[in-house]
Amino acid sequence: MAKIVDKINEITGKTEQDQALKEQFGFLQKMAQAKCAQFESELKAMFTSGGTSECEVVGKRAIGYYNCQHVDIKAGCDNAIKEAIDMFFKGGDEVNQGFQKLITTALDTMIGNTAMGEHEEKMFFVYPENFAIVRVDVKCYKYCFSSSGIIANSENVFCYTMAKSIVDHTKITIDELLYMVTQMIGSDKLDEVENFVAQLKKVWQLLEDKDPNDVMQAALQSANAE
Repeated sequence: MAKIVDKINEITGKTEQDQALKEQFGFLQKMAQAKCAQFESELKAMFTSGGTSECEVVGKRAIGYYNCQHVDIKAGCDNAIKEAIDMFFKGGDEVNQGFQKLITTALDTMIGNTAMGEHEEKMFFVYPENFAIVRVDVKCYKYCFSSSGIIANSENVFCYTMAKSIVDHTKITIDELLYMVTQMIGSDKLDEVENFVAQLKKVWQLLEDKDPNDVMQAALQSANAE
């Protein structure tokens, strides 16, 4: 799998065949970018309307978006997913690795689906990041061609949009927190789980007298500064 923009940049020749291939990749890129723009619009509408009924643990507003477009996605393309996670998520290594495993597993069915035509999926994850509770919504799209010779010698085009939002930690129960941390770090790493939860509770105690909206606003400003 490769990013479409990289495939376009790789074409440096000036032959008619090169130019035709570049135009075809450009078409795929515009199609995928339009789908990502649609996803971002839908996510913004979700936050504007006050959340979603899918899950009670919802963020109040988005603090960041990320999208990317690829061609020829196949099972085992974990490096591309890891690259996106490293760019979009700022948590510790253990949590990031756990999140990478979750999202890769969630996308596995769609990535492995080679049936001709359109495939669309949406999912969300709630997990701890930098001592805050974060919700990430993911919308992805895949189009499989009937053969690799139709457009730019590609078998498929794949794109996704992610939105990150901060959840009010006062809405999270201890049971939910324990589940989230254990799911991300691993139930076999009890020491790491205990250490993270202890640090998380310590930070929250320091913020007990503060308005959650003020804390959320501070987090939003910090994310924008990055």
